[in-house]
Amino acid sequence: MKPVIIKPQSHEDWLVARADGIGASEVSAVVGLSPWETPFSLWLRKTGQVPPLEENEAMHMGHLLEGVVAQLFSERTGFRVVKASSKDIIYQDAEHPWRKCTPDRIAYEVDAVSGKRRKVLVEIKTSSMTFDPDDLPDYYLAQVQYQMHITGIHVCYLAWLTNGRYFGYARIEYDADFAEWLVTEVDKYWLECVKGGLEPTLITVSDFTIKGSEDGKSIEADSEAVERIEELRATLTKKAEIEAKEEALKNDLKLFMQEAETLVSEGCILATWKSGKKGRPFLLKKKKEVPSEE
Repeated sequence: MKPVIIKPQSHEDWLVARADGIGASEVSAVVGLSPWETPFSLWLRKTGQVPPLEENEAMHMGHLLEGVVAQLFSERTGFRVVKASSKDIIYQDAEHPWRKCTPDRIAYEVDAVSGKRRKVLVEIKTSSMTFDPDDLPDYYLAQVQYQMHITGIHVCYLAWLTNGRYFGYARIEYDADFAEWLVTEVDKYWLECVKGGLEPTLITVSDFTIKGSEDGKSIEADSEAVERIEELRATLTKKAEIEAKEEALKNDLKLFMQEAETLVSEGCILATWKSGKKGRPFLLKKKKEVPSEE
């Protein structure tokens, strides 16, 4: 069944329409693959318990550079990138309206055998991370598989610009088993958690920190927890001993230096103890030669 295509009148309308469902960039959070968001933190946002995410500088720059990466992709592949696909168009599953996605671009590739053109999706990333075309992150694969399932367009190119200068792309084909698992998890999450009010399982320290403690609640330590406590105590004791030793060594060196600013040995700077606006900090230096006086 073909998806429903929604064309919001503005970016603000797009944000409102997108909020009433699970978008492709949120799928990895639903299934616990996202490095930035958990099922619990997404649930808080989707149920209005915390405010929507605000666009940060990295996100803003990514949006600005999206067109550049799309142009690079078209130049390198020879594919025609559809200009209209740069707009905030939402593809929505006809039978499951909470399944939504907004592909970055749609392009046309030419089939090597038949010579016919066919639609493909293009997902664009700008990042400082290194991309390996043969080992792409699971959270990006989840995003594109979800998009392919909803749109019915079963080829997606992931195109990226790293550190503002290194361009690359990878071709990804539809994986029916993975995509079906994703949408099944999305349906369960949306119906049971977002609409049904069932709190998702908390999986990170951040989740439990956000939720907070329960007044008066205690828990009996098991053998592993006791072992961790003893290991932590030993670590803290060792840390305190190291810090005390560090302070004593620094004081010995300060007394040796007296009014001197720099401690040198065989032409190399070992440490500095200079007076300034913030007192007289003692700094251990990597060995380097003393500047010669001319």
